[in-house]
This record gives sequence, C-alpha cells and structure tokens, in this order.
Amino acid sequence: MKPMTLKDLARFLNVSPSTVSRALNNHPDISIEVRNRVQQLAEELQFKPNSFAANFRKKQSKLIAVILPKIYRSFIPDVIEGITKRLKAANFQTLILITEDQLSNEIAAIQQCCDMRVDGILLSLSNETTNLAHLSLCDKMGIPIVLFDNTLETQQYPTVHINDASAAGLCAKFINKNKCKKVAAIYGPQELSISKNRKLGFTQALDVQIEVKSCYAKNAQEAYRFTIEQISKEKTTAFFGISDEVLMGIVTAVNELKCAASTTIVGFSDGLTLPFLHKELHYIFHNGKTIGEEAAAQILKQIESNDQIIEHIEIPVELYASQG
Repeated sequence: MKPMTLKDLARFLNVSPSTVSRALNNHPDISIEVRNRVQQLAEELQFKPNSFAANFRKKQSKLIAVILPKIYRSFIPDVIEGITKRLKAANFQTLILITEDQLSNEIAAIQQCCDMRVDGILLSLSNETTNLAHLSLCDKMGIPIVLFDNTLETQQYPTVHINDASAAGLCAKFINKNKCKKVAAIYGPQELSISKNRKLGFTQALDVQIEVKSCYAKNAQEAYRFTIEQISKEKTTAFFGISDEVLMGIVTAVNELKCAASTTIVGFSDGLTLPFLHKELHYIFHNGKTIGEEAAAQILKQIESNDQIIEHIEIPVELYASQG
C-alpha cells in the first residue's frame, strides 16, 4: 500500500492541495472548520507530511554530511555520537561518508555532498590531503565547511581540534620527569597540521640533553616497524605516539619484544583500549564526543549566519595515567 499523499487528502476532502497544506500548518487564511476537517482526516489516515519536499521548497536539505578518514579508529564512534546528538536537537539529519584515508575518495565525497545539496559539511581530512583546493566547489555553491580533528592550517575555514602543541608539550614534560636519555617520537603524515603542531610542541618542551629520533608513520604497521628497529638497534626505552593508531603499533612491538616493564610510552589516546595493553601508558585523553559536539555547533553557526565566521576552537586536554 502506497503512503498517503497530500493530493490524496485533497481529493478525499474535495479541496485543493494548497488548502490542505495550509490547513495542516494552521494558516490563518483557512477557517477553523476546514482546518479541523483536514487535520482529523490526516490523523485517521496516518498521513505524514513529506519533509523532503518541504525542505526543498525552503531550499534546505536539513542534511549535514560528516566526512571521516576511517570508521574503525577507536574514538570515531564518540565523535559521531557527539555530532548526531547536537544536530538532531537542531532537526538536522546526518550523512556519514568514509574516505579510507584516500584523497581521491575525499574528493568524491565532496562532489557527492554538492550533488545532494547538503546544508553543511563536517570534514576530517585524509592522511593524503595536503591542500584544500578540492573544497572550492563547496565555496562556489555556498555550502559551509568546518574542519575538525585532522586539519590543515587555514584561515579559509573554521576548525575544531585540541591544542596539539600544548598537549604534546605535556607528553615531553613527562619524558623529562622520567629522566629518559633517549626517546623515539612517531608522528603522522608530515603534511597534516596535527603532525606539525604536535612535533613542534614535543620538541620545544623536551630537555635538550635527551636524544630524539623521529619518524612519520601513516599507520600502525609503520609505527610497529620503527619501534622494533629502535628497541633492537638503538636500545630506545621511551616512545611518544601521535595517535591511538601509532600507539597501537608501539605497544604491539614493545609487548612482542617483552620489554613493557622497562619502556616508557606516552602519547594521544581515547583511553578505551590501549591502557589495558600497556599498564604504564600515559596519554592525552582525546575526547571524541566533545570534539563532535563542538564541530556540530560550529557548522550550525555557519548555516545560521549570512556571513562566514572563521573560528579556530581548541578543546582542552589533560595527561592521564593507566589504571593498571
């Protein structure tokens, strides 16, 4: 059975579709008697207004796209929860698109969003993204964008992220406090602002007498191989990891080489899994839900404003210790 339409109601009541529409919206031009007749029949026949058509007339889709590099990163479910909760309260729906950390997929996702005429885009960049030229189509179409978590340095779009340099500095101070002589620091892709800022903060806060070896890793496998090399050849006993994925590679290598008790590990994590794999792990708590909520609030602000508002929101963080 096909769903009841506005035209069906109009035919049953022998009135025009526009009269039915205005009666359902309690328009003052429609008499109370007609409004009651229309609304009573709509309830009896379980009529539901077509929100898509209504939004189309208003030139709104009521749809916000969320473009993410990977769905299985541990803090992503919290990010999605924070975003959807905030957007639902504002009567927006959420479209989730995954790029698998590939620029080509990110470009395709942006095109899809433009084709669908979404009202706004929340974008966490892929590890392959080195510039924002592919976002120009959104600018031309007037679709606002907020970058969050994985971002590039930009004055063109609003961003939501933690203070990467300051947070990495807390990790370096922990290394200093433990009087480590040698540390291996593993960052993400070199182009991302998250790597640049965390490297800057870490190296500036690290005691000058501590020897540091650095590596840019695209995934846990690269972090794992670098860690194996550092422990086996350099006898390194302290590691700094930029993310949960990098820390997973570090912790896996340390556990495999059975040197967890003598190895200091500090980095950025959501604290859900890794503290159970390395009991002495210290980490910057990366709160995905807070980031998601703030990113959603920023895109709503962009949609409601006639002029683009460029804000760079920093989420405060603390250094936590595993409770093992």
